[in-house]
Amino acid sequence: MKRILSHVALFLSALPLMAAPGLIGEYFKLEDKLGDEFEVPVDLKPWLVRVDKAVNFPGSKGDFHGSKLGENFMVRWSGVIKVPKAGNYLFATSSKDGSRLYLGDKLAVDNWGPHPMKQQSGTIRLKAGSHPVRVIYQNGTLGAACVVKWMAPGGKLEAVPASVLFHDAEKLKGLTWDQQAFAKAASPSAPPAKPVSGSLPQKYGNFVSTALRVGKDSKGDNIAFRSRVIRLDSQGAVCVAFDADTMRMAAGWTQGGLKLEGLPFTGGHGSFPSHSGARVFTNQAAPGWADTQGSIAETRMPEDGKYPPLGPLPKTQAHYKGLYVHGEKTVLRYTVGKDPVLELPALENGLITRTIQGKFSAPAVVVLADEKGAPEIQVVGSQEKPAAIDGRIVLKVPAGMAHFKVVYGSGSVPEALEDLTLLMKGGPARWTETVTTVGEVAKDDGKSSYVLDRLTVPYQNPYGMKMRIGGFDFFSDPSKAAVCTWDGDVWVVGGIDEKLESLIWKRIAAGGHETLGLTIVDDVIYTVADDQITRYHDFNGDGEIDYYENFNNDWELTSGFHAFCFDLQTGPQGEFYFAFGCPVRGGGRSFQRMSRHHGSILRVSKDGSRLDRYATGLRAPNGIGVSPTGQLTSGDNEGTFVPRCPIHWIEPDEFLGVVDSAADYATMKTTPTVGQRRGSRKENLDPSEAPKPLAWLPKNVDNSNGGQVWITSNKWGPYEGEMLHFSYGQSAIYVVL
Repeated sequence: MKRILSHVALFLSALPLMAAPGLIGEYFKLEDKLGDEFEVPVDLKPWLVRVDKAVNFPGSKGDFHGSKLGENFMVRWSGVIKVPKAGNYLFATSSKDGSRLYLGDKLAVDNWGPHPMKQQSGTIRLKAGSHPVRVIYQNGTLGAACVVKWMAPGGKLEAVPASVLFHDAEKLKGLTWDQQAFAKAASPSAPPAKPVSGSLPQKYGNFVSTALRVGKDSKGDNIAFRSRVIRLDSQGAVCVAFDADTMRMAAGWTQGGLKLEGLPFTGGHGSFPSHSGARVFTNQAAPGWADTQGSIAETRMPEDGKYPPLGPLPKTQAHYKGLYVHGEKTVLRYTVGKDPVLELPALENGLITRTIQGKFSAPAVVVLADEKGAPEIQVVGSQEKPAAIDGRIVLKVPAGMAHFKVVYGSGSVPEALEDLTLLMKGGPARWTETVTTVGEVAKDDGKSSYVLDRLTVPYQNPYGMKMRIGGFDFFSDPSKAAVCTWDGDVWVVGGIDEKLESLIWKRIAAGGHETLGLTIVDDVIYTVADDQITRYHDFNGDGEIDYYENFNNDWELTSGFHAFCFDLQTGPQGEFYFAFGCPVRGGGRSFQRMSRHHGSILRVSKDGSRLDRYATGLRAPNGIGVSPTGQLTSGDNEGTFVPRCPIHWIEPDEFLGVVDSAADYATMKTTPTVGQRRGSRKENLDPSEAPKPLAWLPKNVDNSNGGQVWITSNKWGPYEGEMLHFSYGQSAIYVVL
């Protein structure tokens, strides 16, 4: 019968004369009937013979580390272990199902019997020098893993390093196996995973940016307003949520439970994504790293006194810089004080891990999890141990180079620490399939003064993404343009010529938080989404984005479903402008929780280092305009304080009509509509404070404003130098005279 157990045995014997690095690995396919279950049957021929640097094979499903064996097989590793000095050595085997460790003729470790990944250890005194070693591993079904570890005197428990393992080169030459049969064989595939409810769909790529509710804590709703929900497995059932406001890892889970709901996902008004399943760990809405004084206490002071506080941490404490995508890996980049830090969340042997790498000019403290409900937390690569402070589990990081791994849960993971700097370069392309469409060129009927050509959008595409375009711009090569979508994508379209016969669309980026504005500066793409202005970098020239740089995210963000960041324009000095709407309630009356930046035209410096409110008092502006001389314009949507859609000619610091989003609402005669801002003041409307726009547009002309564009081309004839106004609600273009 077929075995469904995994067994390991390790023996020490004699030193070979012709020593070479690594151990000989002999791999065998198992038959139904076995002899001694601790030994390879005598008449069994090897399926594969190779040299393995060490016995450090973490869990796998399908092909066992290139052996083309998936289940019911054995491996015999043989060679020599070189002991540096005499003393007591602890050896351990970590394996799925049974394992045993023999030193000489003594059973030092008994880890036998069917069980999930489990570790047992034993101690033996050894003399300095070389000792023969033999490992027998027997695997059945349902995955396999085998790791042999030791702890030398004064050292730490780790996988036996390759530097102390050797084999007999002459013995290797005498081993035969069917190399042709192995070359022709196909690698076994992992069994298909069962669908898990609440997984992050693959179509979004490695991550999705969104506000995320991760349950409740002692202070109230635990919301990460600027979360990056990062996929850690192929299904998307295992994820972590990183909060770019606080540099905390807000939560991690392994069994799905993610609900992508709300306007961009399901069309619902008022709701936003949440996680409602079992979580491995959570972190309350507070700083993920201590300040310069070593305190993990909250430093942000919300204007309304509500929890969670709004906006990013002070940059002197920590600041989000962006993320790298390298294949299936997502590397976060941020600063702690002035010190750059890289972080890689991952799934290893079924456990969520965080590898952190950086050079610290002073001691630092990273928050790992809320103490309540936290799992066992291990740390690999650091002498420091996790400790509890004020209900949170933290880890001290000494000054100097730091490179360590945080492991959430009991069990073993690979001891090796990945060099994250190697993942800062371009990785493999993910969206290699392009889509070709044929545009529509308007016919010249000899009568029309103006005609409209159409670039046909690939609404049907291999990635299953909706193509709700939020912004576009042209490169210096006018045959190419970039577009962003409400669902967070960026695409590049080429082949824009007089015929439009072959428009080639390529997806280059994904994961944005409602990207509704795009501009191109010096052939570099910038987008604005609810959470940040992103500058995109393609390091290896494969046409896909490798680094999503946070160009600026200094505004306070909430989970308000209607608080969009619209449009992205540049001014004469290279500065950036965009409109940030108010969090309108479902149904359009009044507002949800307001921040200091809602309802504003926001200005960002050319280098992205500074943000300020250029004008305030807007409700829901769908777009803006910037003239060649730097004059700003904007529309707005009718609703609270906005009787009809206006077109605003905007001056710096101007109030545009909505008291709730006014910079100085507390001193105005007119009272806001939101209770916590009105306080004890009686409701009042003072006409003297009403704005005076260029025009109020009747509802049948425009019921939902767009942006404005200034005509600079002489191809428009008499309209050169005029301003066009776009209506989102009527899908119309108007000349503003």
